[in-house]
Amino acid sequence: MKSIQTKFIALILSCVLLSSAVIGGAGVRIAHTVVDRDSAQIMNLLCSDKASELDALLSRIEQSVKTLALYTSEQLESLDRLKADAAYMEAYTSQLKSVAVNAADNTEGALAVYIRFNPEFAPPTSGLFWSRTTKNGKFEALTPTDFSTYSPSDTEHVGWYYIPVQNGAATWMEPYYNQNIGVQMISYVIPLYRDNETVGVVGMDIDFGIMEDVVNGIRVYDSGCAFLVDAKGVIMCHKEIPMGTPMASADKSLAPVVTELANGTTGSSLFAYHWKGQEKELSFRTLRNAMHLAVTAPVSEIDEARNKLVRHILAALLLIAALSVVLTVLFTRRLIRPLKELNVAAKKIAAGDYSVTISNQTKDEVGTLADSFQKTVASLQQYITYINGLAYRDPLTGVKNKTAYLEFERQMEERMRTGRPEFAVVVMDINGLKAVNDTCGHDFGDILIIDACKLICRTFKRSPVYRIGGDEFVVILENADLENYVELLEEFSRGMAGRGSRPGESISIARGVAIYDSQTDLVFANVFKRADDAMYQNKAAMKARESIQLEEDGEGSGG
Repeated sequence: MKSIQTKFIALILSCVLLSSAVIGGAGVRIAHTVVDRDSAQIMNLLCSDKASELDALLSRIEQSVKTLALYTSEQLESLDRLKADAAYMEAYTSQLKSVAVNAADNTEGALAVYIRFNPEFAPPTSGLFWSRTTKNGKFEALTPTDFSTYSPSDTEHVGWYYIPVQNGAATWMEPYYNQNIGVQMISYVIPLYRDNETVGVVGMDIDFGIMEDVVNGIRVYDSGCAFLVDAKGVIMCHKEIPMGTPMASADKSLAPVVTELANGTTGSSLFAYHWKGQEKELSFRTLRNAMHLAVTAPVSEIDEARNKLVRHILAALLLIAALSVVLTVLFTRRLIRPLKELNVAAKKIAAGDYSVTISNQTKDEVGTLADSFQKTVASLQQYITYINGLAYRDPLTGVKNKTAYLEFERQMEERMRTGRPEFAVVVMDINGLKAVNDTCGHDFGDILIIDACKLICRTFKRSPVYRIGGDEFVVILENADLENYVELLEEFSRGMAGRGSRPGESISIARGVAIYDSQTDLVFANVFKRADDAMYQNKAAMKARESIQLEEDGEGSGG
């Protein structure tokens, strides 16, 4: 006899396959973790880099306006004189003109520059306003906006003045469209103060296109892009979505990003969303003007590096697996065959099939195991058959007994708690069994019970039948028998005629049926109770009919 130990030595080669699978699985997991992290870092670094580029642009604009604001403040001799002396105000304004125009000329994207005085003490058109009349034209002096024609609450026309003054700090205004030159603009405005009193504001209107050019020029992976949103999540620049569209209304999956923007978080994580049926991820950073730059790319492109690495790992794993199989198949074939048969036999036994036979008998420990297994199965089959016969079968009729019924009731209770099963309960009771036992003996009573059971089983041949008492049976109707229970009960009534324990007699069986109603039947006993009540009503009706029939038969014989 060859020792099974020597055969297991050959199986060591299969450990190579297992090791390869473990190493390969670890490699795939690491690839997922590392590459996903690197992809997120790439997206975040790109977003941070482009955000820094936009911030540098905004910073240069801010510096130009701050320089002009500082010069304007330094040249002001006295706020009281500015209020009282109209000639001084005109000279002061003229003195600021060249510096303001020069600052605008040297500021990237500047379309207009203005210095406006507080309309509470200055004329409504005081100050200066120089603007390009075309996008690439020269600066020209224009009449400043007349404050007297607009209410301070009219943010559309004079919000550029009152909002920064109310904020008490330099303010980036939201983009707006200049219909005169057909350009989308964004303004930076600084309020001026002297002796805790508002002097006025200094500001520049900037071509928003210089920011759009940077944003539209950003490329992420193969087809990714970038866009701008404001602090409320409203689109400011997007190659597909119109300006002014709320991001959440463009796609509901972007709602969590809008929440992140409202919370003021940094956006260090990638946010997943769907756009036109495509899964995407984005990263965002907050700019100096409170807008947010977002870079986005399809998940398929972001994960391409990871997927490529995983494919390489899987290819190497398959190669190692193929070599391992070739090397071990010759050594394991004889060992695996009987083990497979034992495995199949074990599965059959687990499924309740005990008719198994082990054919591959080898002269080693596996053969000994198979022989012991076969004997154990035979003994187990005999024991289970014996136990089931005692526990769940009625010895007189052969149908399921009350123990089996109670087990079914427990299972049905569970089904009623977890779902809505469709079933009906039929309760049947043999009429006159006691009279047969008293007049003819219990042997004839047993024959009556057997005949009644045969009729029940023949009628409800697709449904389980339980004998739960001496003369009482229960049938559980489901599926087709439930759908056709009316016809089956009619067939059952016809079958009772001519079937008795003695020639010429008919079997009399009272029956009641109740269909499960999930709205009213909280437990199985509720259904049984309704069926049992219906059975007793049927028994009473049958007795009444028999009494009437006996009276009619008596009258007929007397005539």
